[in-house]
Amino acid sequence: MQQHNIISRSVQVDPHTKLLDYAPFIDLLDQRFSSDAKEIFTALLFIEFDDLAQFNDVFGFNTDDRLMLQLSEKLNLLLKSEDVLAKAGDHQYIIMKNLSASENPKELAQHIMHMLSEPFVVDSNMFYINASIGISFHPLDGNDAYRLIKTAKNNMRHAKENGKNYIAFTPHRVAFSSYEKSVRIMGDLPAAIENEEIYFVYQPQYSYIKKRFIGAEILARWRHPEYGEVSPAFFIPLAEKSGMIAPLTVKALVVASKAFTLFESEGIDDFSLSVNISPVFLMRSTFYKTIEFLMEQYPLSGKNINFEITEEVLMKNTDKLKQTFERLKALNIGIEIDDFGTGYTSLQHLAYLPIDTLKVDRSFVSGIDKDVKKKTLFKAMVDMSHALNIDVIAEGVENSSEDRIIKTLKPTKVQGYFYSRPIHLDVLVEKLKRD
Repeated sequence: MQQHNIISRSVQVDPHTKLLDYAPFIDLLDQRFSSDAKEIFTALLFIEFDDLAQFNDVFGFNTDDRLMLQLSEKLNLLLKSEDVLAKAGDHQYIIMKNLSASENPKELAQHIMHMLSEPFVVDSNMFYINASIGISFHPLDGNDAYRLIKTAKNNMRHAKENGKNYIAFTPHRVAFSSYEKSVRIMGDLPAAIENEEIYFVYQPQYSYIKKRFIGAEILARWRHPEYGEVSPAFFIPLAEKSGMIAPLTVKALVVASKAFTLFESEGIDDFSLSVNISPVFLMRSTFYKTIEFLMEQYPLSGKNINFEITEEVLMKNTDKLKQTFERLKALNIGIEIDDFGTGYTSLQHLAYLPIDTLKVDRSFVSGIDKDVKKKTLFKAMVDMSHALNIDVIAEGVENSSEDRIIKTLKPTKVQGYFYSRPIHLDVLVEKLKRD
């Protein structure tokens, strides 16, 4: 197979496809983004294919491997010599593509989709493969590998929500292909928060023990009057850069207080709400005072409220973080670590910090019904967490097969499309009243 990226043979590669593995790819990105080549723009394309293992029972046990090998070869043929193709998971690839000022990665995404429109052949059998592609940009979407991959992955998920074979250009990616245009929409953020163009939906969390929904994650959405739905993967980083992340978080907490009031009026109790907290806001010196003020001003004291914080935060000032977490817990706010397993958290961090819940990332859930190693790894995470008196939520359960396996591994709660997509508050209330 043609290798476009110049990589030392000593660097770890996937033994089957001979592509760069995920960990050295991260290192390569971090090295690149820390260099002085600021004039070079970079796009990441996160590609997730359908689970090809479904073909093995009918066409042979290694059909999926042979198809992935063909995919790797055909993807490489679409790339330039300076592009890098890496394997991110069982059916996931990442491409790092250098961009000229006038170049648009949408063209490469379209070429990939066109390539997938042609059948793949294994032993005279023809296969059509579906995929979703998410794209992020350096430096617009961030300056570190973790943030950029997360953004691309989120955009891929958005593509999946809108149907297979859909290029992961959420409306903002079509409308905003330059930094200047992004700055323009950044200026719309304050009014969007004030006039409720930015609204909130709720993704319910199901308890295996209580056999009902016992919580929900609050998610921000933006319906722009000119550009339509703008993905949070786009506007959240802009809010962080523009200083609007604090007002956006305040808005989410005010919305949470109103939701709790509605729950009480409908006789709904023993229900929690989780609010995402940006690392940028969390590490500000004014963070705790702002939260303390909001808890006093709005009827949030005594409510079952949690703060979701991404795993990447745990690698920062741990002593300061511990103090902040302890002060939040004194306000009866639960601490949830989001996307667990995608970063570099050590057991020491989990033992040292007062964490209530780990939300195991979707990547460990997807295909767990077919992958014994994933099942073993997930079970180890649950056992470790329970030993530390930390609850576990499985994220992104999408079908009955995954749910059946996850349930046997005994996480505390689960969320995902198999149980419910994100819904509006009135729909949530009706769902809870029926339980």
